[in-house]
Amino acid sequence: MKREAAIQAEILRYLRSLGFWCWAVKAAVCNERGVPDILCCYRGRFVALEVKTDGGKLSGPQRTQIQRIRRASGRAHTVRTLQQAKEILAGIDREDSDAEAI
Repeated sequence: MKREAAIQAEILRYLRSLGFWCWAVKAAVCNERGVPDILCCYRGRFVALEVKTDGGKLSGPQRTQIQRIRRASGRAHTVRTLQQAKEILAGIDREDSDAEAI
């Protein structure tokens, strides 16, 4: 089983390879508990990804931060693999395509 840090590194490499701004949040430098592991601006949208291993669970503060981001119209998701992160981004791309078609 991959560690969270390895999954996070894969996702960050992928996002950066596409040229998108993204940042890994480090608990030691963040002054607010529960902020998702990866923050990204993807095609003009604020996207936050909380990385977990297969057995990992969200803490209370993590759940709260995800809810706060969603209430502010940002995207916030829990991901366990690079593929899940790609699927979330593909969903955003589909929404953009659908909006352009209207």
